[in-house]
Amino acid sequence: MKVLIVLFGLIVWIGSCSDETEALKAGELEADATWVNMLASDGCSWHFAINSKDTTIFLVPSEASLAKIESSIGKMEGYYVITDVHLKYNLTGARKDVLCGWGHTANYDEIEVLEIRKR
Repeated sequence: MKVLIVLFGLIVWIGSCSDETEALKAGELEADATWVNMLASDGCSWHFAINSKDTTIFLVPSEASLAKIESSIGKMEGYYVITDVHLKYNLTGARKDVLCGWGHTANYDEIEVLEIRKR
């Protein structure tokens, strides 16, 4: 009986590992993030900020993702906006410039937004 329980546990564990591997292969990432436009306070225009343990990752959506963002969390209006979101995305492999205060530009990794919702 104990052998059957151990074998069943191994089968379940192996099955769950293969699901994680498939998700990683697809490149889909998921995180709590902040949809930010801080241009009015000399920050940067529309981008995502993901807080990690000791760093913040900045990402910018692809042009194709903008309609999905607006339909889920509203129009991109205002010059000082901070919205907490939950984000599913893929990195596109490209980089994109973002307008920042004092005429500065920042260059962030571009993402394709798969799913987004307010937290």
